[in-house]
Amino acid sequence: MRWRGVSGFCAGWLRSRLPADAGQVAVLFAMMMVPIIGAGALTLDIANLWHERQVAQYAVDAGALGGAQSLPGDAAAAEATASALVLANAPSLTAADVSISFRCLVGDRNHDGVADASDIPSACDPKADASWIVSGGLAVSPCVPAHGAKCNVIVVTAGTDVPFVLAPVIGFNHGDTGNLVAAACRGLCGGPPTVPVDVVLVIDRTGSMSGADITNARTAANALLSVYDPTRQWVALGLLGPSRTTGATCSGVNSPARGLAASSTQYAAGSWVPVALSGTGAPLNEAYKNADGTLNTSSTLVKAIRCFDTSGTGTNLSTPITAASQYLQANGRVGVRKGIILETDGSPNYGGAGTASDYTCVAAANAASTAKAAGIEIVTIGFGLAAGDLCPDSSGVYRNVSVLQLLSDMSTSSVNNGCTDAENTDGDHFYCLPKTSQLQGIFESAAAAVAGGPRLLVLPH
Repeated sequence: MRWRGVSGFCAGWLRSRLPADAGQVAVLFAMMMVPIIGAGALTLDIANLWHERQVAQYAVDAGALGGAQSLPGDAAAAEATASALVLANAPSLTAADVSISFRCLVGDRNHDGVADASDIPSACDPKADASWIVSGGLAVSPCVPAHGAKCNVIVVTAGTDVPFVLAPVIGFNHGDTGNLVAAACRGLCGGPPTVPVDVVLVIDRTGSMSGADITNARTAANALLSVYDPTRQWVALGLLGPSRTTGATCSGVNSPARGLAASSTQYAAGSWVPVALSGTGAPLNEAYKNADGTLNTSSTLVKAIRCFDTSGTGTNLSTPITAASQYLQANGRVGVRKGIILETDGSPNYGGAGTASDYTCVAAANAASTAKAAGIEIVTIGFGLAAGDLCPDSSGVYRNVSVLQLLSDMSTSSVNNGCTDAENTDGDHFYCLPKTSQLQGIFESAAAAVAGGPRLLVLPH
């Protein structure tokens, strides 16, 4: 028997079983098979197109999140990482299919239609390329790293044609995935961090901190609270030196918060963390912010920040880190990221209280290493330090070493770039403040450094 193909077989089979005039039906049936088979082929190819589109979207999401890990300090590394991740996760894409750009995203928290100056340059700085789109409490601008800009958002765009396998028989050769976009930001990103964290904020209030310095430190600490959410981020207050445990508490409207100065004679009985973790459900179950975002002046934490006074002790950088670390491990939430933010304006300086060996750079570095080994992130803020400020160690690895290097070593995964603007724009956990005007923004950035992993977002438009 000679094979006549599917349509021929079907027509012959029908002719053998139908009256003679049924031949027309057989022809019509054969003609209908072509569009039916074509529609099925197109359906299969479209299904494959949507699969490739989904794979590509996952790839640009992964690229954006991976690239954002290097922001805002290293845009070149961010671009390289993002591109590599996109191509690794979407084999159908080529390098020519991928486009990467950057943005600066800051807040408009008071909804006045203007980018918040306190976020610039601590969060990002578009410099001469600034052109803000402000919407929904956020402000975004183009940001070009090659022009010296500091960018906290990476935007990854990719798309390609997908060849069809079956549909060409009816004239459809390929399909387009369209441009798939993902934007990811690292740091403050114009809004409150969403990651739960337990943080001890340690503020230096030793004799080298002037009255103006103390005022600036209070303002900066309040700025940190304004960024955080008491339902997600719990905050405790540490003081350097410690707050004495005897005598009256803060008076007047700040009672009963404890932020009293400790003298050398009261040093041993002092508390390095005088205000417990505060927040909704925290050990000190108080909301440090009201529902409208203003600070809760009835909060013990807010009262203590408002009333702490200068301490008569020397500058001990090791003991407060150890105390804060032990406190977090004993009182922090299980499975929640933990951090210490330390602000100081000087090198260790023995003041006659406690053990002299605690007032060395090596002791501070060892305390920080122990805390970091326990999974606690450390952010250090050198307030007005300079390269000439040296460690007091008479021997060992920190003899004649800059305190800037010590603070960089104490912080998590940081590099000492010196006390310049570059130090505060490299995206690591060490900040150096030659300008008091930057302190508020740096505290906000430090808050985000502990709580702010990269996240995908939709940019204002």
